[in-house]
Amino acid sequence: MNLVVHLQKKAINKHGYEWATRQAWKCGIKANLVKRVIGIFKGQIVCVVEGCRAELTTPINNPLHEDEKQGRYVFVGGIFWEPNNIIAPGFPDFMFMHLRALSHRHKYLTDDELFLSLA
Repeated sequence: MNLVVHLQKKAINKHGYEWATRQAWKCGIKANLVKRVIGIFKGQIVCVVEGCRAELTTPINNPLHEDEKQGRYVFVGGIFWEPNNIIAPGFPDFMFMHLRALSHRHKYLTDDELFLSLA
């Protein structure tokens, strides 16, 4: 299962791509099925975290934890890919592609749904 999250410029500038993507999201129990988190900015894929797992945010697993983020999920572990890793082996083929028909909320997609919505 993939989780597609919309990144805000303010969060990217403040925390960088990685923590803007992993950061405490309001997800349901479905978050435990997520193996890949995809960060998009203005419809374009800008970062990917593969092989991660969801945990409730705490000061131990989230360096950016705040009390108002209690009950949200942070995605820990896995391999993080950002635009600077373009020549690294295993770099995702779908990086920099656009996703069609997305709302401004996070969305769960299977691999098939993800690849069908790439433009």
